[in-house]
Amino acid sequence: MRPACWEMDWAEVAVLDGNAKALGIDPSVLMKAAGVSIAEKVADVSDGGGIVFLCGPGNNGGDGFTAANHLAGLGHEIIVIASHSKSKSPEAISAREGVSEVVDVQVWPSKPDGGFSLIVDCLLGAGAAGPGVDLRGSIADIVDWARSLEVPVLACDIPTGMGSEGALTADYTVTFHSTKRGFNAYDCGEITVATLPWPREVEDCGRGDIERYPAIDEYARKGDRGRLLVIGGGPFHGAPILAGMAAARSGCDLVHVAMPSLASRRVEWPPTLIREELPDNEILTTASIESISAFLESSMRPDAMVIGPGLGREEEVTLAVSELLDLAVKKGVPVVVDADGISALPKGSWPLGLIGVATPHSKEAARWLGESLPSHALSDLFGECVSIVVTGPVDEITGPEGRHCYSSGGNPRMAVGGTGDLLAGAIGGMMAQGMTPWAASRLGSAAIREAGGRAAKSIGPGLIAEDVPVHISQTLESWLGD
Repeated sequence: MRPACWEMDWAEVAVLDGNAKALGIDPSVLMKAAGVSIAEKVADVSDGGGIVFLCGPGNNGGDGFTAANHLAGLGHEIIVIASHSKSKSPEAISAREGVSEVVDVQVWPSKPDGGFSLIVDCLLGAGAAGPGVDLRGSIADIVDWARSLEVPVLACDIPTGMGSEGALTADYTVTFHSTKRGFNAYDCGEITVATLPWPREVEDCGRGDIERYPAIDEYARKGDRGRLLVIGGGPFHGAPILAGMAAARSGCDLVHVAMPSLASRRVEWPPTLIREELPDNEILTTASIESISAFLESSMRPDAMVIGPGLGREEEVTLAVSELLDLAVKKGVPVVVDADGISALPKGSWPLGLIGVATPHSKEAARWLGESLPSHALSDLFGECVSIVVTGPVDEITGPEGRHCYSSGGNPRMAVGGTGDLLAGAIGGMMAQGMTPWAASRLGSAAIREAGGRAAKSIGPGLIAEDVPVHISQTLESWLGD
């Protein structure tokens, strides 16, 4: 299988692992494959002397236990040092038990006197927070000891402490599926990308994307999980309400919905949403820009905005949205540009400096981008903080640095009007909670499709968009509990 075409963030490793599990792939199968890849590289670079494996408590350590077991079976002299007395995951525990039958596993601070020629670093891998984070506790102590030995190091997936002063610098790195963020900035030695026995679909949106959903703080206060401003309505007042409800059900604490006054007065407002009436009467115009600017500068400054649901495509509206996008750039507020708002985007490009997501359907995408421009090339044009979701029976998502994936599933009844508004609201709500455009686009799309499928099972063929939001929350809770 081809490697992923993009350099992966460390958090994406857990996403792909979660998707693989959801596709029915046993994590122990992946650990075995990773361990064999490590063992093969060790056998290739070893001079025949003793080999010491440094194994952490997570799956990176499990890969090391598996590799050590494989090499011991081939007659290599193996020593294993575990950073902790217990491993965490079931597959890592199983791998540890397996190697313990053939190799003496010493638990730090117990350590051998010497007599080996290669260190295999399986301490943290992608389980660390990211490049440049200082090491602590037994991991830091083990790395200090290993550095003092001055023997070659082979790292499993990512060198421990990469980017920090206390890093265990690798002479060789065997990484899985794709290179990882930071490899270009720091010396990781000779890099080998090993494939894993999973299908291409692990890269697509799925329940593994819940791994990047912000953790819920036990002591959180109102507003800690974000504030969103939805700007929409005029000709169609229901669309911004749907977007707002999806945002609220995504976990966003405070959702404000701003509409022209006549639309605002036609709405049956859910008590969850905070009503903001714009100075405009029937449609959004530049007359409302000053009011929105003041809102962005107030104590109620939103963490993200959704612009577009139900606005209409009159020339005055398009001009106003264009000014709003400029305002978002100046204020540094991430934006989801949806529906009629997409008409305000510059043809074939994206406003310079704007952070956010566009959610066009195929016809809107063609009007905006041109039919000849392949979506997988968009990230080269739009930069690192932009994602594009081209919606349809299967959503196609393009993100920064060559990221590209699909989102499928749900229920055919999701073709009903309003589901695009739900998607925009869910993505906006997740960005307001701190997720990046790429991560929010993936989780938002996956969650909406799953929620639609769940709603259809309970409602039947008469499913409408209003039935879906509560299932967004239920979907997220279900995935968090897996």
